[in-house]
Amino acid sequence: MRLRLLGLLIVAAALFTFTDICYAQEFEGKVSFNVFENDQLRSMEYLIKGNKFRFDSNEEGKQASVIMDLASKQFMIIMPEQKMYMVTQIPDTKTETGYTEDNEKDTKFEKTGETKEILGLTAEKWVFQKGDDKGEAWMAKGLGSFKIFDNPMNRQRPEWQKEIVEEGYFPLVVYDNGKKAFEVTKIEKKSLDNSMFEVPAGFQKFNVPNNQK
Repeated sequence: MRLRLLGLLIVAAALFTFTDICYAQEFEGKVSFNVFENDQLRSMEYLIKGNKFRFDSNEEGKQASVIMDLASKQFMIIMPEQKMYMVTQIPDTKTETGYTEDNEKDTKFEKTGETKEILGLTAEKWVFQKGDDKGEAWMAKGLGSFKIFDNPMNRQRPEWQKEIVEEGYFPLVVYDNGKKAFEVTKIEKKSLDNSMFEVPAGFQKFNVPNNQK
């Protein structure tokens, strides 16, 4: 099965346990971005305040939010349409890469040294390849690492992902096989109210079977 390079980039920035990295981001504010997939455009927002993160999406009129709190080691899924929310506690388990050299030998992900300014930040061009798939990403510091929620229960990541996560890189533009796959459209540095990272009043908790509290 073909592994999309945008997926590689997102996983590189997302797959870590809360015990790996638990620190407050220097940047506070909102980052708006577009994701291009199957000729469709999806606009999303990513809010950052200290060690809390919120990811908002609106697809075909259906809204959803995910809130990650590194201090409490949990994430919440907010469903405005149903006025419900779910909470998942991430257990403290040491990270295991789960990868071998054979898994990584056809994967390349490296800096080029080429830079340019994007939305007021200095971005560096990275090139990456997985099998026949090739692409490029313009990565910048100053926004912290990109904690998108691909699979927060997965504690496995290959060695090549570590620099992206631990050094706090954020993708500003990503091209997948020549086509734009991801683009940050706006960066707003501003103070955010704590209520943006809390469950709205009147929402009912949905308990998932076997979910840790």
